[in-house]
Parts: sequence; C-alpha cells; structure tokens
Amino acid sequence: MVQPEPEERGRISLFFRLYRARYQATLAALAAEGLQDVGQPHILFLLREGEDLPDQTELAGRLRVSPATVAASLKSLERMGYITRRSDPADARKKRIALTDKGRDARARCMAVFEWVERQLYAGFSRQELRQMREYYLRMLENMYQIGAAAADGTGGPGRKGRDSM
Repeated sequence: MVQPEPEERGRISLFFRLYRARYQATLAALAAEGLQDVGQPHILFLLREGEDLPDQTELAGRLRVSPATVAASLKSLERMGYITRRSDPADARKKRIALTDKGRDARARCMAVFEWVERQLYAGFSRQELRQMREYYLRMLENMYQIGAAAADGTGGPGRKGRDSM
C-alpha cells in the first residue's frame, strides 16, 4: 500500500470533519422541514411500495447494523406513526415492517432533503470529477467491507500480521 505523505496525515480529520458537517447539515435541513423526529430516515428509504415487506433482521442486514439497533429505531418510528408491524402469514413469529401514510409522506420529504443536501455538497464539481469521486468512494467502501470481513473472521484488524499499513 502507498505510504501517505506527511501533509496527507490530516486527511483523516478532514474526512471526519466532512462527514460531521454533512451529518449536521442534514439534521438541520430535516428539522427545518419538521422531520427531526424521524430518527433513521434510511429505514424509511428501505421500505418501498410493491416490494416484499422486510422484517427487522432483513433491515439490519441491509443497513449493516445490529438487529438491536434497528429494533430501537423501529420502536420509535412506530410510536411516531411512521411504520406498522404486520404478522408474516408464513411465520407468525416474524413481524413485517410497512410504511403508514404518514411514513410515506415523511419518506418522500426526507428523500427531498437528502437530495438537496447532496446537491449542496457537490456544488461546483464537474461531471468528470463526480464520476471520479464516485469511483474513489466505491473503492474506499470495498476496502472498509474487506476490513470488516477480515476482522469478523479473525484474519485481519489492527495489530494483525500481514495487514497493509498506511
């Protein structure tokens, strides 16, 4: 792996600052639209009309978070009236998650907020720069998934021999 130049060492904090700034901008934009109580809009984005309704475990897998994390979010979304849980006809132990009318409206409004924030984030970039950035992001994402898989199976992680270092 390529060693970073000394002036690049600040990129870790820069990436974190960018992530936090985008997160805070998104929260502010959601609040401005009266959507501060949604909590986890990405769950709403995964609940699409015309598709099989997912259960809690399926949502956790799609979001790459624990079922317990999803359970807490679903409880809040249900309490606020954005989702309902329906018994699975094939397995009564499973509860399928569906959007309510309020949830569908919130999903559309949240999507508009996310799209607006993304437009602001990428303002001034050319199409070529955006394509190149997308390729970089996909490569970084794959790198992170590989680290997660290696750490999970015990073959990688900080301090492991054979690990590429920066």
